[in-house]
Amino acid sequence: MNGKNSKENKTLYSWVDYAANIRLKAVFFELTRSNYEDFFPEFETYVKGLEQLKSKLRSGNKAFDVILSDYVDYATDYYAIIFLHTPREKHPEKSMRPEYYSHIVSARKYTDDKVLQFPEGIKMLISYTSFAYNEDGKKYDVESYTDDCLSYLGNDRLKGEYVVNNSFRSFKSYDQYLNAMEKFGKYLVTPSLKMRAEAVGTKLYDTKAGGQAADFTYPDVDGKMVSLSDFKGKVVLVDVWATWCGPCRQQIPYLKKLEEEMHGTDVVFVGVSVDESKDKQKWLDFIKTEGLKGVQLLAGGWSKITKDYKITGIPRFMVFDKKGNIVSVDAPRPSSPELKKMLENELKK
Repeated sequence: MNGKNSKENKTLYSWVDYAANIRLKAVFFELTRSNYEDFFPEFETYVKGLEQLKSKLRSGNKAFDVILSDYVDYATDYYAIIFLHTPREKHPEKSMRPEYYSHIVSARKYTDDKVLQFPEGIKMLISYTSFAYNEDGKKYDVESYTDDCLSYLGNDRLKGEYVVNNSFRSFKSYDQYLNAMEKFGKYLVTPSLKMRAEAVGTKLYDTKAGGQAADFTYPDVDGKMVSLSDFKGKVVLVDVWATWCGPCRQQIPYLKKLEEEMHGTDVVFVGVSVDESKDKQKWLDFIKTEGLKGVQLLAGGWSKITKDYKITGIPRFMVFDKKGNIVSVDAPRPSSPELKKMLENELKK
């Protein structure tokens, strides 16, 4: 390295150097043979000097100094907790712990999402909830464990990060995913959380006939959010298309004719365009010019519907029954009489 180091880096190094042995023994346990007999005395000495160290962590950059001070507090809790949660040759009784451990759990902690700024932020919040759960002496119950752990987090985004990074990782079936989305979906408060949660569902989803349809929600021409699940009780034909797609345009006359023939029946025609959101006006103009009927939705690119249903080419026609189950995710095109037969067969059920 060449050049003059920044004041921020020098200040950060002061903290890193001070905490080096504690971090090594707590986090990188496989590199040491540390146990509570040597760790606890060293940790108590570390804690005693912590306030004096923090008073000297001044780079002159106020924003940086505030973040670093918060990081020191979160990291100290993390090192104390992770030491107990990692393999050791000897394990202490609760009564043997330093006094610091009795003050780790607090209703004042994890009330905002500042912890997500830190390199180990996700690990910090997950280890904290596990520690708090054990400190309360709760008997493990698979049904209530996640709810209990979430009760120690006072911020919806943190709760969302917890379920996506912890609970969602263990799912083995799409039903588990759906149940979790129904229960914890309210905590997916950022686009990133929603995207990562949906990616889990996409991986688990099976498009076999008879299976439950993967729901999707997109805006219609008036901006109203419409979902596939809104049409339960009806047979639904979904047309995934785009204004720039030549084969899609070729099917329009056949689709319009099929709509006329099925008029008055319990069949709902839903068009889902994968045009980009920036091309919304082009999409609206095309709908008007071509006189497209039914429910028209804008997916805004190759988004959830194409990922869930493994769509790599368009047009793609899909049929769903009255119960919201899959009939076919690769149905015949409207130019084929087989599509009408498929719809008529579902209407009879």
